[in-house]
Amino acid sequence: MSVETRINGLQATHADLEGGKRKPVQLEAATENQEPPTSCLLPPRQNDGEQRKAPPRVRKPSASDDRCVAPTTDLEKHRKCLRETFGNTMSDEFVDALLGKLIEGLRPSPFSSLEEATLNSALAVVDSLHPQSEHEALMAVEYVILAFTAQKFLRLSQHQLTKEYVGLYGPLAVKLFRLQTEMLRTYDRHKRGNTQTMEVRHVHIYSGGQGVVGIVNGPAAAQERDHK
Repeated sequence: MSVETRINGLQATHADLEGGKRKPVQLEAATENQEPPTSCLLPPRQNDGEQRKAPPRVRKPSASDDRCVAPTTDLEKHRKCLRETFGNTMSDEFVDALLGKLIEGLRPSPFSSLEEATLNSALAVVDSLHPQSEHEALMAVEYVILAFTAQKFLRLSQHQLTKEYVGLYGPLAVKLFRLQTEMLRTYDRHKRGNTQTMEVRHVHIYSGGQGVVGIVNGPAAAQERDHK
């Protein structure tokens, strides 16, 4: 069994044309008989009684297209929740664009599918990163797409349990997991800002005592220096 590692020019052109047919995602309002409004708060935790705000979610009537519907009839209220999730932005166009990019990242091919639960799970991860600007929201969406794609490649490497599949998809999954870790570190550094921490320690030497100020090398370092 052989696994095709690349596509030809005709296949690439066909995929590009099909991808160009995808329209921007615009959240639609729910109808009266779809779903009643739900509470914004999760049940309090048993440990500390803290109440957590539930992440936004959308309804996806079909897994084979990009259509999204608000879970309640109050479309403006749901758009407000999405604006808060995507960096507290004031732009509904930014929300639509980022929601579309998230769906395209999780469903890159027009012929693939994306379940409602998977999309809402991705939105929950974006919300958990607490982006505070459009830039941070974009970074959070990129991180989530990368994380879900890494899981997909890991699953594909175990799909047939053959050398071809493991050898092709396994290294890709490892690279994506490493990149995912690096992106999370970059995101955390960006949120903290360019700050440096200096630790100052006071050493008191009393009468009759002795102290050394500077870099003190151990015996191994001294022997290495003598050999040089």
